[in-house]
Amino acid sequence: MAQHKKALIMYTGVVALVQQKRMEAIMKDIKHWTAQWIGDDARHVFEVQMHMKKLGVHLGNSTCTCNMWQLTGIPCVHAMAAIAKRGDRADTYVYKWLKMDAFRATYGHSISPVNSEEYWEKSGEISSIPPKIKRPIGRPVKRRRPDPVEDGPEGTKAKKTFRVTCGKCGDTGHNAKTCKGAPKAGTNPKGKVKGKSRKKSTTTQEEVQVSQLALVT
Repeated sequence: MAQHKKALIMYTGVVALVQQKRMEAIMKDIKHWTAQWIGDDARHVFEVQMHMKKLGVHLGNSTCTCNMWQLTGIPCVHAMAAIAKRGDRADTYVYKWLKMDAFRATYGHSISPVNSEEYWEKSGEISSIPPKIKRPIGRPVKRRRPDPVEDGPEGTKAKKTFRVTCGKCGDTGHNAKTCKGAPKAGTNPKGKVKGKSRKKSTTTQEEVQVSQLALVT
């Protein structure tokens, strides 16, 4: 607080330093706009134009058609052009909460000194004792966070299930060993598909004769 007060004493501007820099940046674009007084008695209403673009500015109400003046509290480039045409200072049209008077009022108070504990006044009351922290037996256990997928619709964990398909009858819920139904077409009673058995080696009559001749010679 004291450091901010020292900085405020050294600054002599009407508007805060940050807002003053913003105003200076806006003033650079005034040369592109032309302001014309419409003839009201208070000389507050101006028409600001750049090429084919026209806007209305009311200095008495601090309003502009672009609404930037109303939103920021700082005169926009159109208002700046009208203020320059009128011959006034732009900082007098800034919203009051952005001026230095408001900043000085913010830091107008001061914080009282805080004494150490040895200089505190004794109240005579019993001082509070912090609760005892009981360390649980064993090593600390870090619980695993449940996966959102595990939470069922009724708050119970959803179990991962799979269905067993019988190779004999083709139904689900049992296997071929415990199946009591009729075998499915294309399977044998043991649940094996026909046509997949090992091929037996067969010998023709010509092969037998050739082998007999080889023994004789």
